[in-house]
Amino acid sequence: MVSVLRRNFYVIGIIYALIALVIFPKWTIDDAYIIYRYADNLAKYGELTWNVGQDPIEGYTGLVLPVILALFIKLGLSPVLMGKIIGIGSYFLGGLLLALALKKLEVSDLARSIALLLYFTAPFSFSHAWGGLETTLYSAMLMMCTYLLLNVVTSRQPRQSAEIWLCVALLFTSLVRPEAALLAGISFLAILYIKRRGRKGDLRAFVIRFILIYAIPGLIYFLWRWQYYGQLFPNPFYVKSNPGLISKGSLLSLALFTIYYLLIPTLVCLAVYLTHPRRVRERLSERYFSGAKSGVKIALLAILAFAVLIYLQYLRSRLLINFEFRFFAQYYPIFLLFVGAFLSAGCGVLQEKGQNVAKIWIGLLVAIQLAVNVAHLNKYRFLRSAYEDMITQEHIPAGLFVRESVPPEEWLIVVHDAGAIPYYARHKTVDFGRLNNEYLLQKKLSQSDILDYFFSFNAGAVVMTSFKWNEVSQLWIFGREAEQIVHDPRFDRYVLVKKYKTDAAPGSPSSEYFEFLFLRKNLYAAWNSGVNLEGQGKGSQL
Repeated sequence: MVSVLRRNFYVIGIIYALIALVIFPKWTIDDAYIIYRYADNLAKYGELTWNVGQDPIEGYTGLVLPVILALFIKLGLSPVLMGKIIGIGSYFLGGLLLALALKKLEVSDLARSIALLLYFTAPFSFSHAWGGLETTLYSAMLMMCTYLLLNVVTSRQPRQSAEIWLCVALLFTSLVRPEAALLAGISFLAILYIKRRGRKGDLRAFVIRFILIYAIPGLIYFLWRWQYYGQLFPNPFYVKSNPGLISKGSLLSLALFTIYYLLIPTLVCLAVYLTHPRRVRERLSERYFSGAKSGVKIALLAILAFAVLIYLQYLRSRLLINFEFRFFAQYYPIFLLFVGAFLSAGCGVLQEKGQNVAKIWIGLLVAIQLAVNVAHLNKYRFLRSAYEDMITQEHIPAGLFVRESVPPEEWLIVVHDAGAIPYYARHKTVDFGRLNNEYLLQKKLSQSDILDYFFSFNAGAVVMTSFKWNEVSQLWIFGREAEQIVHDPRFDRYVLVKKYKTDAAPGSPSSEYFEFLFLRKNLYAAWNSGVNLEGQGKGSQL
């Protein structure tokens, strides 16, 4: 009976995950619509850019998702729907790959079940699976690379196919998110170190494979995108660059993520270790560090080094849209891999010593973590439901209004939510959120330069986010630009025609988040002469 229970822990987690996905809001993060716009422009016009016919800009983070979605658009499928299918499919794929990696490390049934149970009950995963970004795809591909790296180092004989698949996976993952290039470099060095005492022919063959499969295609792509976009890194990289050494917001986010989701599993491992420290170390050495298993040690150190270096880089960045610890959560399966490996060795020692009290403490700590996960799931459901209302009742109606009421040759300016609004408007758009704008990221721009830039477009429509219903009020990462713009005398050429709000009750996160839509006066006159003054949708017509 105990054996059956051990083997079915992860099945309980999968059932929980399926139920959670069903009851979770089917929301889409505003930034995902940026990817959809790039995919749409690629599919329909052959240009992987923000504004068709304008200088190319790289406002997305990785190539893979917009290209895949462009293919689906070509087939007549919705990128919004396919983005969710990819997100959910990648979430379950990540769990499968974590299970395979744990099995490759010969982790016991109990330890593997605990790690998988924590994976499938992690509450932040459901936000990312539905959100529409590449988060779960990237996380799954990291586990793919981890599994294949372990497969290479645990092979008793050199396996050409294993090394080829690892290089392919590393290339694909680097195109999902460029951070994975660091994993590729560290994996390459790790395998070189392992092979250094072997036959020189094997070492030389691996280097040639890595160069042909990863390095050359990666360099070709890098040179193409550098020539096409004119920047070394994607535009979001510069937006998120923090002027200081450490971003306080990112540090706080990591601290909370650690407290909520990493601390208790770490305490479980510590409790196991403290029961018999010497014997646990010996068992770990037997399993992963000594003799023929030394390659596993190098691979695990390489994976750990990658995760630590990436976390340090994230701490130096202003992590915009870091909902549900998005940037840190991507590496959660790697953490669980180490938890599973450590628990497997530790629980084996407890089994030898008959330490039932320690097992009870482990079970209690795991139960506490599961209780935290369930509680946070309800919190995230509430937050994402409010966000979904904001997108469907404010952003999408505003975008559709611009598409229907503003001539297609006119410019649209969005300050600052440039996701769903431009996607549904289909107009050329100036993104004052900077993700899709190089000019506004120049460090030497004065306030006057920014205002002149705004008015130089003579945009037909302007949409501004506001945190107050009676006035444009916004404290953003780039300062109070919205207030400065509307108080400039040149803004007299615009008329406020609609305000959008949700029907949320007071206290909801979306109850104090509004979109103000302005039209240039001549366009307002043309629109006003042919509309019903009762208003449209949930927007309030003024």
